Amino acid sequence: MPADRSALVRDLRCFNRFYTGLVGLLDETLTHSAFTLTEARVLFELGRRPGRIAAAPGGKAGFLARTFQTDFGPAASGIARELQLDPAYVTRILRKLFAAGLTEMRTGPGALRGRVLSLTVRGQAALATLQAAADRDLTRLTVDLGDEEAAELSDILARVRHLLSAAPASERS
Repeated sequence: MPADRSALVRDLRCFNRFYTGLVGLLDETLTHSAFTLTEARVLFELGRRPGRIAAAPGGKAGFLARTFQTDFGPAASGIARELQLDPAYVTRILRKLFAAGLTEMRTGPGALRGRVLSLTVRGQAALATLQAAADRDLTRLTVDLGDEEAAELSDILARVRHLLSAAPASERS
């Protein structure tokens, strides 16, 4: 393994700048929606894995959290860990989604009857709208590719994911 990776780092940074500009990741909102990229990603995570466990009734939640059933701590911690975000930031996003009627807390199944955080019908619709807009944007981006070019791009993307996921954590940080 070569000690000097500066050329590779420059190439990755160049690609990152190109791609973020190409798909508009630095725009204030994602796909001209009401959501930032991070908010949309949290919404996606909730939709992808419905039923995130929140605090159990009578747990260590504060008075307001118990009263309004909005102790997002356990769910926020899990999402924050997966997305490598600050749990307090994820909690603020979850509160915003809850206030907008996109998420709900309900009693979970089983003996412990803890609370479960999930998307409401309105939240599922918002997520579907975001995903459809992102799909349209990516389709528009690739519409001029022929079948062979599209297959080549797909293979290259899979190869990049494979190479970067196989890199030791110390090299990915």
